[in-house]
Amino acid sequence: MQTINIFNVMGNIGSDVQVTKVGNDISRASVQIATNIGMGDKQRTQWHTAVFWGEYADAVANLKKGDSLYVSGLLEYRRWKDAQTGADREKTEINVTQFSRVENPALTVNQVNILGHIGTDAQFKVFQETCRTTLSVATNSGYGDKQRVQWHNIVFWGKSAEVVSKLKKGDVIFVNGLVDYRKWQTESGENRERTEIQAQQFSIVKGEIGKVQSAQNPAPQQKEQQPTGYGNLSKGSEQPTGYGQMPNEAPNHKDELIDLPY
Repeated sequence: MQTINIFNVMGNIGSDVQVTKVGNDISRASVQIATNIGMGDKQRTQWHTAVFWGEYADAVANLKKGDSLYVSGLLEYRRWKDAQTGADREKTEINVTQFSRVENPALTVNQVNILGHIGTDAQFKVFQETCRTTLSVATNSGYGDKQRVQWHNIVFWGKSAEVVSKLKKGDVIFVNGLVDYRKWQTESGENRERTEIQAQQFSIVKGEIGKVQSAQNPAPQQKEQQPTGYGNLSKGSEQPTGYGQMPNEAPNHKDELIDLPY
């Protein structure tokens, strides 16, 4: 099955671009891009690591802290065990396939589209005033013998959580949402990080890809909008249709005050 993994980010660069040479003198550039999540006094900043290769890396090498950038690419994870503590570690990156300089953007963008198989049965949990379902969804990245599976942790709240709570391993789902980096400390004082996708819209897919059931998130659909006036994006880009871009904010639930266990 062909999967979908498209991550779009637009925001200000937090530091000068870091460029290195790898392999056969191939350029690799990385940069931190800031977006906002939440509303009012609950608003916070998310820092996304964008990685560029080859001529793309050379093209962004001179960008400086404070410049604005729009990037689109694959949401990828590097996971490993800490050599000293044995604890799980995770690094999330955008493998950039398209990008453009932006002048004075009025907003930030944090939007991801995922289509793939569910790896385990849905994990449903009830809190005092809401409920949550967590799914692990697989997408493929790379080609041929270098292809590997990316596992995305996707979180649903409220009525949406109830709808997807009955899903089983092997079911197929399409999700539109935002990427959220959770950080907390264990009882022993160790720092932990976990990347989650906060679902905003979704469709449960049955049978052949494209035959979409009517299990839509109650959130209203909006006409998809692409950033205007930014140009320089590669031609032939395909975006999923029928799932409008949602507001770039965290779910407005009282459950955000809950100290969520992991």
